[in-house]
Amino acid sequence: MALSVTPFALFGLPPYFFRPFFPAFFPDRHYTWAAMNSLITQRFVTVLCAACLVTGCREPAQPAPAPLPAAEVIYAQGNIYTGAGLPGATALAVADGRILAVGAADQVEQTANGQTRRVDLAGQFVMPGIIDGHAHPAWGGVTASYYCLFPATALPNEVAETISACVAQAAEDERWIQGGLWAADFFTQYQIESPRAWLDGLSAGKAIALKDDSGHNYWVNSTALELLGLDAGSVPPAGAVFGRQPDGELNGVLIESFGLLADKLPPWTVDHYRTGVRYAVANAHRYGITGFKDASATETEVQAYFAADQAGELKVNVAACLYTADEDMSVVDVAGYRRMRDAYRSSRVHTNFVKIFLDGIPTTSRTAAMVEPYVTVSEEQQPIYGEMHLSQADLARVMTELDAAGFTVKIHAAGDRSVHTALNAIDAARAANGGSNRRHEIAHAGFVLDADIPRFAQLNVVADLSPHLWFPSPIVASVRAALGDRGMRYWPNRSLLDSGAPLLMGSDWPAVAPDLNPWIGLEALITRTDPAAAYPGTGWREQALSLEQGLQIMTMGGARALGLADQVGTLEAGKWADFVVLNQDLFAIPPQQISETLAVATYFQGERVYSLTANSGMSGQSDN
Repeated sequence: MALSVTPFALFGLPPYFFRPFFPAFFPDRHYTWAAMNSLITQRFVTVLCAACLVTGCREPAQPAPAPLPAAEVIYAQGNIYTGAGLPGATALAVADGRILAVGAADQVEQTANGQTRRVDLAGQFVMPGIIDGHAHPAWGGVTASYYCLFPATALPNEVAETISACVAQAAEDERWIQGGLWAADFFTQYQIESPRAWLDGLSAGKAIALKDDSGHNYWVNSTALELLGLDAGSVPPAGAVFGRQPDGELNGVLIESFGLLADKLPPWTVDHYRTGVRYAVANAHRYGITGFKDASATETEVQAYFAADQAGELKVNVAACLYTADEDMSVVDVAGYRRMRDAYRSSRVHTNFVKIFLDGIPTTSRTAAMVEPYVTVSEEQQPIYGEMHLSQADLARVMTELDAAGFTVKIHAAGDRSVHTALNAIDAARAANGGSNRRHEIAHAGFVLDADIPRFAQLNVVADLSPHLWFPSPIVASVRAALGDRGMRYWPNRSLLDSGAPLLMGSDWPAVAPDLNPWIGLEALITRTDPAAAYPGTGWREQALSLEQGLQIMTMGGARALGLADQVGTLEAGKWADFVVLNQDLFAIPPQQISETLAVATYFQGERVYSLTANSGMSGQSDN
């Protein structure tokens, strides 16, 4: 505080004239006005503080805050899990799409007026909307809508029947048939001498390109190879492998080739992806999902999300990890990512994220980067460690640039060597940029060195986990075949959580998972066994988590991953009314029944966007 004595001096009177009236400010009659300046300031502050002690330092009267709006709808007689440590909640009040109050019925009723509608939940279980932290929704919707599709468990004769039917139904001028999803160990399990020639016998001259269940690998026929410009002399990019026949010709299996083919296959348009987004949103609502993170979204996919939002169709929150399929992944186009971020950002499309693929997958394709070598087929075979698409130095530089530009990065790292490299790169970015608080993610961190487990918490790095790989299945069998005994120690969820690591989980649909269903993954998180009981055994049971921990990861963990922790993730006053009504109380059933959970109704920002049936079992007035 600084005071000016000029107003006193303007009277033309000496300082001592004021001493009888203000003794605290004028201790000596001989002071001049110039000498009094600092002393007056000091004494003024002293007297002001004393006055505050007497009066309580009341601030000037402020206008009364505007009254809260009355509840439009009160959901009563429920069994509400808020996720925010509020046990015994039975009612929820909503206005303008947000939660006004949640808790005991008498408290929530205080928000009502004569126009408030009421919905009787009839004792049903209510929880925050689920957020899938790792999926490919637009691509998943395109897959379901346009692919020549067969399950990863399909036998060769079933694959042949599906492809033959797709070829027969295709228009005469339709050059390409894209589809999948073949299992990672399909060609290990079934001896097909030339996968390319096998497809040729079914294709009737059409080009066929089939993705596997990981989304990383392709199986193509001769026509496709010709149109792609690939032959025996073609050199795969870093990290990719072209399968070859004994004579050196390509056999049609292209490992880690999704980036290479992305710009060569006939493109899916914005209209295709708009259809895919509509399919994905409907699928999400069916399972109680109110938000998801697209783990690698091309510009066309992000355009489709944005267009859907502008058209009022996008009734979920979407975080899009921007991805460009450049062959040289060591060169990051930060300006291009900024342009995409700004062009397609909206209230429901969140674009401040980027995806980096560091390695492949730890199946019999052996493309995830491991510290110790994979199990080899014969003693004469050279050790295989898997390759990384970026060197340690390149990844650190790219991470530092993206972090400095304000992007949160999701790094695909499925092997323990690539996880270690990713942690090092994030550490370097933190050091270079002054310790940013962005919660970078390592996706598919299923194999982690013991020494690296505490580093997730130390660096505030999120372990992005894959629920459909926590229990025995064909793809897990392929992992175990490639890694031997090490394959049994897959997904150290408990160790990571106990160390303080932030966790995230997502379906990875359409890779591995047939849809966005979160209840299979939640059950397997607790039991580490196959919910369908199709495959016996367990997946490292010691790493199981509790139901409460799983729910927190699926709700608040996902909200943090979308950058929306202050808006969604729990049922609290002021947050969006994103919630789901279930057919069973998750805390009152054996864990083995969690996969049987159904969403009775799903709400996004207060709007009911899904109902299991026209009569959902809720009584009272309609909430729409």
